[in-house]
Amino acid sequence: MGAWIIAALAWASPARADQVVVFDQTWDHTPDLPDSHFRLPPDVGTPENWVSPVDYSQGSAWVYLEVHTKPTAQETKFQVCFEASPTYACTFQSPTYTEVGTYEWETPFADFWSPPGEYVDWTQGTNNIACILKDTENGKPSADNVGPEVAALYTPTEVRLVVTLVEPGSVYEPPTPTGAGTGSSTGGDDGSSSGDVPADSSGGPVDPSTSSEGGDGATADDGPATTAGTGSTGAAGGSDTSGGAPAGDDDGGGCACRSDGGSRGSWLALVPVVLGLRRRARARR
Repeated sequence: MGAWIIAALAWASPARADQVVVFDQTWDHTPDLPDSHFRLPPDVGTPENWVSPVDYSQGSAWVYLEVHTKPTAQETKFQVCFEASPTYACTFQSPTYTEVGTYEWETPFADFWSPPGEYVDWTQGTNNIACILKDTENGKPSADNVGPEVAALYTPTEVRLVVTLVEPGSVYEPPTPTGAGTGSSTGGDDGSSSGDVPADSSGGPVDPSTSSEGGDGATADDGPATTAGTGSTGAAGGSDTSGGAPAGDDDGGGCACRSDGGSRGSWLALVPVVLGLRRRARARR
């Protein structure tokens, strides 16, 4: 095949989305994590320079969060911050969630939050990636901030979090789910909250006595550009006393016909009616 044909085919082929996963970790976010931060260096293979040869700083960061376990239905958020040089930059906060599930949100680099007047030098990439569990008031409910009783509303919680940088003009390709979280949501707090500022629990987590394990499936959000996430919930079983089989009568959910004496009497009462209809049909022939 001629070189010109190979070149033509390459030109005609759709361009693959240029993205790089810089963080893919699963951990137990425990109440003793200082200031509710879980931080690690970026994954092996992460570019040292985020501007060249691919300028991710003109694109966006996608965060994919699987919540595998959750101690209560307390409203919760996550936020990711890149601890870089000479400062740090934070994504939007996640949709507010109350149950296990899968949640995704996108943040353009241009919308990252950094301390006022400070800017990250993305030619140096990032040193650490901090994953911060928060309440809906931007507080960080670790035991060292709010005490063990309040922290127990949020933690321990097992999560998987994936951070993907996407080149401008490319289409985000989400990671392969583990199956541990169900349901999905895209969105995120679009910045009405500030970045990683000191914890403020004055918003008041709910009283532990009013929290119910597992939640009722309802979710809320405090950001205008967020779609509330959904996860899997279990429905409580119960007996139906409005009719059908009495308590203790297990029909396996199939046919509800019963074989007690009352049902047999009802069938016998129908026999004369059926015979009469057959006689009338014969007389018409």
